[in-house]
Amino acid sequence: MQITRTAKKAAMAVALLGAVAGASPAYADAGEDVTSRLNHHTNPDIHISYAYSWQSSGNKNVAVRDERADGNPVYSEFDRKNTKGLRLWNTKGQGETTYSDSSTSNYVVKVTACVQFDGTPDKCGPDDRPGDGR
Repeated sequence: MQITRTAKKAAMAVALLGAVAGASPAYADAGEDVTSRLNHHTNPDIHISYAYSWQSSGNKNVAVRDERADGNPVYSEFDRKNTKGLRLWNTKGQGETTYSDSSTSNYVVKVTACVQFDGTPDKCGPDDRPGDGR
């Protein structure tokens, strides 16, 4: 039995459409900004540490900013799509921001802003993850 030229083209179109529809995108992002801010325990208007990853930049990196001249280093605990439990330190001082490496395929999915205290436990702000309503 011989397959007609039209039938071959139709079969090829169906196969190609199936491959394209099932293919995952080359890269994605978390779908929203993820941010965390640690405020002073008695005055929420005094900011200590700020960690963020912007969706407009593809959530490709994390930034952590030291917002208080207290001599304590700040850091962000963060997760990427395929890598969990990462930490980015900022020891530059007040007003300075440190950035992580960039990855569009292993984008950021969680950030937490923290400050290190010598001799006492570190303090951290709330986690932010995509879809958590924050």
